[in-house]
Amino acid sequence: MERISVACCPMPSRTARRSKSPLVTAVLLALAVAATGCQSDESGAGSPSAQRTEGKSCGELLDTQTKAAMRRLADVSASAKTEYSGHPQRVADQLATQYLTGKTDSRWSYFCGAYVGSSGLDSVKVQFSLTRELPPKESTTSDWKYYRLGKRTHIGRKAGFLYFDCSSAKFGGTTQLVSGEVRSSRDVTESLASAHEDNLRVLHNSGRALSALLKCRAGSGITGSFTMPPAV
Repeated sequence: MERISVACCPMPSRTARRSKSPLVTAVLLALAVAATGCQSDESGAGSPSAQRTEGKSCGELLDTQTKAAMRRLADVSASAKTEYSGHPQRVADQLATQYLTGKTDSRWSYFCGAYVGSSGLDSVKVQFSLTRELPPKESTTSDWKYYRLGKRTHIGRKAGFLYFDCSSAKFGGTTQLVSGEVRSSRDVTESLASAHEDNLRVLHNSGRALSALLKCRAGSGITGSFTMPPAV
C-alpha cells in the first residue's frame, strides 16, 4: 500500500506531547484532525468530487441492449460476469481539447470497453476522435458494408466505423467531424448479419451518448432509439 505523506500538516514535538495542559491537548487534537485531512486530499482519486467530474461510467450510460451486443461481439456468454470500463465524459472533454489544440486525427480517446471477470483485457472496445475528413470509400465486400447512419458508417464482422458531424459550443460553434470505432479482439462467432447489427447498435448508442455530452446541435444523424439502418 502506498504511503501517503502528511508533510503539509506538521506533527507536534515529543515535548509538546508530554504536556498535560488542556490547551496543548486541544492543539494536539486539532493537528490530528488536520493530518487526517491532508491524507484525504492526497489520496482523493476516489473521492466523491473526483467521481463527479468524470460523470457516469460507460456501464452506467449505455443501455442494456447495447451492453448485451458488446457481450455477443466479445463472444461472452450471458451468464459470465462482464465488466465495463471507460468514462464517456472524459472523452467529450478530450475531444474539446483536440479541437482547441488543433490536434485532430492525432489519437483515439477510449470511450468504453468490455471484458470478462477481472482480466482487465478488453474483448471489445469503443473509441472516438476528431478527424478532418472522411476516408476514401472502399469497395463493398462480403464482410464489409456501408449503412445509412450518421454521415457514414462502415461495418464488418469484428469492427465498425462511424462518422458524424457535431456542431457545438465546445467546438467554438463550428461543426467538427467525429469518428468512432468499435473493435473486437476475439473471434466473433455469431452470424455476419447479427455481428453487423450488434456493431451498428454499439456505435449508434455510443455515438448518441457522446453527442449528448458534447451538446451537439441537431444534424448528427444518430438521434432517437436504434433501428437497423438500410445498407447503402
